[in-house]
Amino acid sequence: MADVGEVLMSVLSTIRVPKPGDRVHKDECALSFSSPESEGGLYVCMNSFLGFGSQYVDRHHARTSQRAYLHITRTRKTKKEDENNSGSGHPPKKKPTRLAIGIEGGFDVEQELYEEDVKVVILPDKQEVTSEDLATMPDVVRERVSLSMTGIMAADSVSHTLQVQQWDGEVRQESKHAADLKQLDNGVKIPPSGWRCEVCDLQENIWMNLTDGKVLCGRRYFDGSGGNNHALLHFQETGYPLAVKLGTITPDGAGKQRTHLDLSMVKVIDGEHIISVSRLFCLLWMFVNV
Repeated sequence: MADVGEVLMSVLSTIRVPKPGDRVHKDECALSFSSPESEGGLYVCMNSFLGFGSQYVDRHHARTSQRAYLHITRTRKTKKEDENNSGSGHPPKKKPTRLAIGIEGGFDVEQELYEEDVKVVILPDKQEVTSEDLATMPDVVRERVSLSMTGIMAADSVSHTLQVQQWDGEVRQESKHAADLKQLDNGVKIPPSGWRCEVCDLQENIWMNLTDGKVLCGRRYFDGSGGNNHALLHFQETGYPLAVKLGTITPDGAGKQRTHLDLSMVKVIDGEHIISVSRLFCLLWMFVNV
């Protein structure tokens, strides 16, 4: 087995430091409900910042050739430890003045206390690199990897951001079509850019059907702009009800979905709109290499 320092140097160019706006999935697996508290912990890709449980990280490595992952394991402190570590004399909590959760004037989101273990793991051999190990490595390696580790751990996780945004006194309903949507394992893979309507070659207002991966243009607007209705025509022919507008899954979680059965367009910002963000990522996985 190669020296871990040499291996880390060889993958250094793939290790990124999170920037403002980057979505860091450090609390939940993109493909399951695994978290840092689960058996085996969570592996965060140090390039895409997607999180994977121990049963899926090898699959992601095989599909993307990414090798460097931040392995996060978290153990809940016992109640006795919590009491010993908490001081007295804290000011009383403010009474909520707004029917909301986790925002100013709303109800507080209680924070659990955990012990965390964080280290870099290099696949496929799962070689481990701790912060202490980094201290003995060349400056260029130590600096890049340390900054990436710190940035990932300091970033607001996607799940926490969504929990805070999830409810602000407004009742939202998730589309019935998202829960049991059938997807065709037809080998279709969608590139990260350069999308065109498969019928008319239009490059604007492009939608991907979440059942079969068809990439087609959206509806024509009243002034003649927009698309040529090919996504809608495809629904009318097949009955496949959900599509995502390509290019609208942004760092802050916004995205536009259309369910052709009611033709309502909404932004996906939290888990109660037309389709939950976690469910959307599971559906996109069929067609998009991440």
